[in-house]
Amino acid sequence: MEHGVGYFIQIPGHPSLLIAGDTILTPELIAFIKTHQPDVIVAPAGGAQFDIGGEVIMNASDMVEIAKLTQGAVIANHLGAISHCKVTRADVLNAASRAGLEGRVFAPDDGETLTFD
Repeated sequence: MEHGVGYFIQIPGHPSLLIAGDTILTPELIAFIKTHQPDVIVAPAGGAQFDIGGEVIMNASDMVEIAKLTQGAVIANHLGAISHCKVTRADVLNAASRAGLEGRVFAPDDGETLTFD
């Protein structure tokens, strides 16, 4: 698979936002999060996997790892979006709960709006 693409948006007076494209948790992404400390991170957590090879996007445990790298909020997306994304919202929220990260890791319902100050 090719390189993932993401966006870091930082506007004075607003929370900074990292939107991670379809990617796994790479050393480069870890270093970026540690350095920039985004207030909000949106990352793919569906654990998408094809018939061969490993996962092509992150999973529930990766959301926990990201949350441990920053004090910001982590929002999981790509959950149940397509047939090869097997990770559910419950998987993400349960992993966050086991790690003591309730209230920092989110797996919003379709159409749900989250607001961050």
